[in-house]
Amino acid sequence: MLFRYFYRGMCLLFLVSCSSVDRTIYLDYAASASINKKALEKFDDVSCLDGNSSGFNHHAKVLLEIENQAAQVIAKKINAKPSQIVFTNNATMSSNIAILGVARQYPGCHMITSKIEHKGMLGIFEYLESVGHRISYLDVDRFGNVNLEQLSKSVEKNTRLISIQTFNSEIGTMQNIGAIGKIAKKHGVLFHSDASQSFGKYDIDVEALNIDLLTISGYKIGAPKGIAALYVRDKNRLKPIVFGSGDPFFPGTKSTALIASFAEAVKYFRFDTAKISENFHILASELSKIDDVYINSSTPSHVLSVSIGGVQLKDVLERMKNYSFSAGCSCLGQGKSNVTQAIDPDGKLPSCTLRISFSDRVKSADLVAFVKNLQKAICQLRRMKSVGAGCQSKESQNDLNESLKAIRSALASSKK
Repeated sequence: MLFRYFYRGMCLLFLVSCSSVDRTIYLDYAASASINKKALEKFDDVSCLDGNSSGFNHHAKVLLEIENQAAQVIAKKINAKPSQIVFTNNATMSSNIAILGVARQYPGCHMITSKIEHKGMLGIFEYLESVGHRISYLDVDRFGNVNLEQLSKSVEKNTRLISIQTFNSEIGTMQNIGAIGKIAKKHGVLFHSDASQSFGKYDIDVEALNIDLLTISGYKIGAPKGIAALYVRDKNRLKPIVFGSGDPFFPGTKSTALIASFAEAVKYFRFDTAKISENFHILASELSKIDDVYINSSTPSHVLSVSIGGVQLKDVLERMKNYSFSAGCSCLGQGKSNVTQAIDPDGKLPSCTLRISFSDRVKSADLVAFVKNLQKAICQLRRMKSVGAGCQSKESQNDLNESLKAIRSALASSKK
């Protein structure tokens, strides 16, 4: 208890000391959200309880009941049953359990995914290819939308799984999950979706969308890092990939405190989609004033990707230290990602790609200031390299117009 108050006191002193220096604006919410105070308090409270939920005594029953109540909260959020929720330690593990579990159930089967899945997911499929599974990788359009016709034609007799993310963390593409679910159900194929970036922010109904396996994450909505879950419609259709006592799909002692905090985050997380759309529109409009830019996001969301010509990524990052954002994606280094390569197969986009992600608490004025500082940095860098004003190509301008047209159309539709 004393340590807890000491830790919080040190955090307060740190924040006070930082107030005297330039303020750093956080624009990397897709990487991690702030911890919800209620979730943190719940974690503290449950951490103080004795026992192990795997036991058979009174203390164990208390902890097990806490976990069951948490499962009810999370299941209700996606219209599932509490018994269909498997708690894990992160979204990558959830997806491994889902995809590899299907692979073990159906050895040598064919699976379908997209070219813009998270790097962690593509790593699973690359492994499966190395051990004899065939994987089809679907193409996407300029803004990351999966080709549904190609998906339908890719289904074979031996296809057992379609795995398409709900929301892309790099460019903000929201896939037509309902249409994908219908295709999967029509062919009797399991449908897995990685919703770690969209869970809690955008509505997900596993029944209405025909989702069989769903990966969700806690720390993207305010829970501490180290807790996630996997929704499994029918546990008989996949086999375990790790072994031990307790839960057959994620065995071992569970962190009841993290599970409880996850549920608390779900209860208290708020996401004002109207404010998010407003922030997106302001950011896109301001960025469009900079020469030679490509906006890679067409649907208003909490993520906006932009590629900028005439500058190098490392130089832009160096000059924008007062802002925390990502170079394409928080898990990637410099250079083009698989997502950028998929939406730009001909290599026309500049290598400098930024991902700006925000919450509904981010002030519009901070976004405007961010773009002004970004524009200043870009002008200085281009001047140094003799790539001055007026370097905007006709091709990039056409692409920008296409982006803004799609953005305005989506905003108009959302207001109806």
